[in-house]
Amino acid sequence: MSRQDRNILIIGILIIVVLVVGYYFLLLSPLRDEYDAQVQERSDKQAQLQQLQQEVADLEEIRRSAPEIERQILEYSKRVPTQPEIPTFVVQIEQIAQDSMVTQVSITPGAPEPPPGGGDFQRIPITMSFEGTYEELQAFMLRLLDLSRLVTVNEVTYEQVELEEGETTNVDAGIEQTLQVEIVAEVYFQPTDVPAGPAPVAPAPAEVTTPDEATPGGATDAE
Repeated sequence: MSRQDRNILIIGILIIVVLVVGYYFLLLSPLRDEYDAQVQERSDKQAQLQQLQQEVADLEEIRRSAPEIERQILEYSKRVPTQPEIPTFVVQIEQIAQDSMVTQVSITPGAPEPPPGGGDFQRIPITMSFEGTYEELQAFMLRLLDLSRLVTVNEVTYEQVELEEGETTNVDAGIEQTLQVEIVAEVYFQPTDVPAGPAPVAPAPAEVTTPDEATPGGATDAE
């Protein structure tokens, strides 16, 4: 092959390379970018469709559950008095403490305050402490949640009571370790004649303590 033929071949190859590169950058690359954009757009639309379908399913579930939710709200509203009624609540707690065979130590109501999320009712924090076994604690909790008044338990803490010198705990003999229990809860009241604006705050009830007047748990059988 002569030198001139080699030059012609090289020039031809270069022209082919230039045409291929030009085709890629001028035609193929924009087409690929457009294709990728369409694929991404389709993927985004599918994700939006799935989200909308999930929202529709959630709304449908809420619609089906609405009668039950309304029934529960009505039941709860029946358990919320229109006044704080703390003395009545204290008497109820003393009764279930006796029925649960626990030794009541103290009941400490706090000052009424509005709920964090707002609303036309007031909540009253209550701290209760007593001593009893684990089974007695369970019995007390069941009776507490079953009161005619709505009670929300936020925290329960307990620790073992240190034994006196010479005392022993024998589970096999039916003697269980006594626990010192603290329950942080809250009750509610909803005034029916409150004028427009923030609900009035009732006076803070005094702390109710019964360290000496507590009735030992064994005096009354559990319900």
